[in-house]
Amino acid sequence: MIAESAGPCVTSGVVWAFMGVMNIAFVSKGLLALALASFLPSCAPSCWEGGIPLRSGGEAEAQALAAAEVKVAHGVTVYRGLAHPQNQKVLYAHQLKTVTHTHIHGFEFFSQPAQVDPKVVKDVLNLYVDPTSHQALSIKDLCHFHPDYAFVWKTGSEEHVIQICYGCHEWRYFCNRGALCTDINEPAYFDKLTKWLPKSTAKE
Repeated sequence: MIAESAGPCVTSGVVWAFMGVMNIAFVSKGLLALALASFLPSCAPSCWEGGIPLRSGGEAEAQALAAAEVKVAHGVTVYRGLAHPQNQKVLYAHQLKTVTHTHIHGFEFFSQPAQVDPKVVKDVLNLYVDPTSHQALSIKDLCHFHPDYAFVWKTGSEEHVIQICYGCHEWRYFCNRGALCTDINEPAYFDKLTKWLPKSTAKE
């Protein structure tokens, strides 16, 4: 089961849900259902308070499983998220009425794909594959998760999605098993990701 939650992502650790079996580390508003091994759009200002590397016994293994699938991704389409529904209410309401948008795992994105250099797309996917770009999901008391970008592709009939929230410094990876929610570590965020995909382009 994949969680479709538009509420704040304020989870510490991971929540597992697969074939009806759950082991809850911490659950806040709205259920974050994560599959198999830790599976589950931007916030301004940033509310990131992370810093804990992925831990073995669940988190690291889940990321490795996701990374194996992301590594062979092809035909990837990139979408930009609409304005933040909490922090930019007027603009968001206007966009809902005036632009063509599509719903992707709980959030609205411009239907027109973003024009992103294929090398940048590959670099972002490779960054996700790198386990050092991930940290354990942190508590975010004031953050309303809202992705700036979504990377979408298919393997056969299975859809894969990576959502990236700049305000929360967070990755979300969706597949048939569920969704994996992790933080983006500081070097990956500041030195790579936000330079390859500037935050300003997600706010137009």
